Amino acid sequence: MAVAIVIQIVVVAFQQVFFILLDLLLPLAALLFLLPLNPIFSSIAASSWTMAQLLICPNEKRWALWPIAMVILVMARTWWLNEMPHPASGQDLLLLVASFLAATGISKKRWTLLLAFPIGVLPLLLTQLSSKPWTPNPLVGPNQGAYLLGLILLMALGWCWKETKHLWIKFLSGFSSVLALFLIWQTASRAALASALIAFSFVFLRERARKGNIWKPLLLLLAITVLGIGIKQLLRPSSTGIPGLNLSSDLGRILIGQCYFKLPFSGSNRLLHGVGFQRPEEFCHQVINGGIADHAHNIYLQIWANSGLLGLVGLSIFAILLFIYWRQSENYLDPLPRRIGQAVLVYTLMQGCFDISLLHWPVTQVFTGILLAIPFCAADHSNNSFSKPDWG
Repeated sequence: MAVAIVIQIVVVAFQQVFFILLDLLLPLAALLFLLPLNPIFSSIAASSWTMAQLLICPNEKRWALWPIAMVILVMARTWWLNEMPHPASGQDLLLLVASFLAATGISKKRWTLLLAFPIGVLPLLLTQLSSKPWTPNPLVGPNQGAYLLGLILLMALGWCWKETKHLWIKFLSGFSSVLALFLIWQTASRAALASALIAFSFVFLRERARKGNIWKPLLLLLAITVLGIGIKQLLRPSSTGIPGLNLSSDLGRILIGQCYFKLPFSGSNRLLHGVGFQRPEEFCHQVINGGIADHAHNIYLQIWANSGLLGLVGLSIFAILLFIYWRQSENYLDPLPRRIGQAVLVYTLMQGCFDISLLHWPVTQVFTGILLAIPFCAADHSNNSFSKPDWG
């Protein structure tokens, strides 16, 4: 009996250490992506987490997830060496969905550390910080780095909101939130900054509204917004006098967006399945701030142009599934993953209106897929029936 107990303790300890080491691949991937290093290293770390998580999934999911693991291995060269037709490709969405499916096998106990580890990369970025506009990794681009920082900001804000008696948690989460906000500000990415703040404000006000106490926090958020805009205008006025508006950049985005919107109407059968992801150089190009933009700066327009009506139907199916599971699971989720998960969903949907930074690099796809899967696995299934969607 004593030997059996010792063996069981050793096995449990080994499992805990294994999962900690596995989940440390995610902050490692984020750090490698945000430092001025070859982003291939970050792709290897992020894709390895997805592949390993697919292989150690629960028994009942292996019939579906092990074939996905095979796809990851077969296409490892494509993802790790970034050989997809960029700035957008079908493989990007495949890795997003693979990471999403892998994350549905995460046990409830792992989510606490999983949502804390990536925050630890923020202080390390201070060694590379420069004046605005700051590009964390020149080989990646400022918007892609800012998108990932926006996800980390939402994790830090979720911890800052967490009810706890430990002052050190409040201090570290508060410091991390301010630091993440400052780092995003330095990148000059309007999409990441605005989307993250609006997403978290939406979740905050929604919870207050459900408790019948929305007016005071709403007025407080409005006051903070006005104060922030005032300080921004005082320190760094825009050329138009309107905060957040850049005529050259915004006009270019509108023009290239119009071009991508018209593509499905430009040829035979393109309305049904688009022009494809393989030939971006043959279509829309627009000069923006001295550079050439070759993507729609809008993930919905990008999917519409590249995959037509079928692509929009596929995106809608995924979005409807997410909303169904959130409706059925949010009352059973712990506050920390619930708030972060809902904020990430709003952030992803909003940020997609202004850019396609979610695509192009495996790190952003893996992080997004994992966080979107929160309602599928972070709740207590024993007291509810949301594990199977209610289509009624």
